[in-house]
Amino acid sequence: MGELINVSPDQQVLQHVFKQYDSSCKGELNAILMQALHGDLRVGGISLPQVVASIKYACVGDHCQRSELLNLLQEMDRRYYLVQDLRWEFSLIDRHQKDTISEEEARWMVQTVHGKFFSRKKWETFLKSRAIPGSGVAFAEIEVLLCSIPSRGESRDEELELEREREDRLRRQKLLEEEKDRLRKQRDDERRRLEEERQRQQKEKRKNLKEDDGKILTNLSVLDIQFEYNYKYIINLRKREEEERRRREEEEEQRRLRELEEKQREEEERRKREEEELYKDVETLAKRAEEEEKRAEEELKRHKKEDEERERLKQKHRELRDKKLRYNLKVAIKSRDKYQLEYNITEFKKDKVEDVDMDLMKAEKLLKELTSRDGLKRAMTKREIEELERAIQTVKKHGFEVQLAKELAEANELLVRLRRLERIRHEILELKQSTVAEIRSYQTPPLLVHTIMTATFLILGHKEKETKDWKAVQALVGKTGKESLKRRCLECKPEGIALGAAKRAKTLLNKFELDEVRDVSAGAATFYVFSTTMIEEALDLQEQKNAAAEGAK
Repeated sequence: MGELINVSPDQQVLQHVFKQYDSSCKGELNAILMQALHGDLRVGGISLPQVVASIKYACVGDHCQRSELLNLLQEMDRRYYLVQDLRWEFSLIDRHQKDTISEEEARWMVQTVHGKFFSRKKWETFLKSRAIPGSGVAFAEIEVLLCSIPSRGESRDEELELEREREDRLRRQKLLEEEKDRLRKQRDDERRRLEEERQRQQKEKRKNLKEDDGKILTNLSVLDIQFEYNYKYIINLRKREEEERRRREEEEEQRRLRELEEKQREEEERRKREEEELYKDVETLAKRAEEEEKRAEEELKRHKKEDEERERLKQKHRELRDKKLRYNLKVAIKSRDKYQLEYNITEFKKDKVEDVDMDLMKAEKLLKELTSRDGLKRAMTKREIEELERAIQTVKKHGFEVQLAKELAEANELLVRLRRLERIRHEILELKQSTVAEIRSYQTPPLLVHTIMTATFLILGHKEKETKDWKAVQALVGKTGKESLKRRCLECKPEGIALGAAKRAKTLLNKFELDEVRDVSAGAATFYVFSTTMIEEALDLQEQKNAAAEGAK
């Protein structure tokens, strides 16, 4: 027979708690379940990023095993009490009560907490990850960084890493200097060779002026064409690299938002299960409490002359009214109705009802979430970059990234499109008059240029037959003042573009690629990007209108 294993009472309690939350019997708890467990132990609990950081510190993987539960709870408790102290210190620094402090004050606070183990690299990484650099820092942004105090080993590893980076930077700088010297020498050699060639040609020109005149002019033209071709190639290459970088950044942001949306679904399912269990009979209990309050009022009226009995009935009436308000607040939480929440929170506070079930805190948090969601939707409807950025920042500031992951993903996607529109308008604004004149100067333009300008004037409100003749297009391009092409492009709004015109323009532009257009004409490339962006936005707005109409039916 094997030896009996003695399990201490503390271990038995931990095993029992672990089994309660490990409903799927996987033998491990994820960050969301650990947040719920700790929130039941400590009022308010800690944020989800703090839970993730605790798991990274106390557990082997990204989930908590049964044997790791005690160490993980101790780490979460450390962060819980530390956050309370640090929040108080944060409020002292926040003298103007804006719920934010400057980046310099935030750095001082982190450096004070971490002491000699303060990591400049982590701080610089934090600054680069901010949505709006230079704006005020909320406590929610730095609470994980404040609580994650680096160890001596981490500081030593960081110093070694910084030393390696310095060595790599010096090596790259040296290579860059060598490459610059090589290119400079190559340019000098090329310039010297061209100068020698020019002098040789001049000598030949002076010697055989009549015979070699045509050849010299041909050679000079070839050099000019080659130089212009190389210049355009370098400019196009830089633009492609910049577009590829932006595309990768947008894909990374979309991936992160999809992960947040998945977490939101899990959190929503858990919250629904909890609320269904917690508030399943609140409507009945609220009605019963209201009926009891009415009976107490009637009984109070019948005992006006009996003072002692009246005081007892008053106390009973007060208790029943508090009971009714508590259940009404629970009903409001269950319904997730913003206006019902506002009314019941006001009534709850006005009567100074004791919050024994912590429902007031839940209701206020839920009201903030619903208010942030409405603000986000309102900003998306207005389609203004600054207001949309403020609404997104508000959601992140209050820590609702998981709860509103779907709405946040839609808002970020819209923000990317609006920034792209703003960037295109800026390119139109910076468009030189000489570039527009280049397009107008064509007597017989390439088919590509004529087609792109036809599509551009289609979305600006002209009929296609007006642009069949290139001379008519030249006249439209050459207009000035309020009717100038640049001004009309800057004032063009996607919602004002006719659906039929957008579809026809898209068909015309689908024949070409941006690189192909750039190789022919830089000016045409600008109008190509402008037209494709406006068309995509106009068609997307029409799809949203159709979806809204279907939803209304």
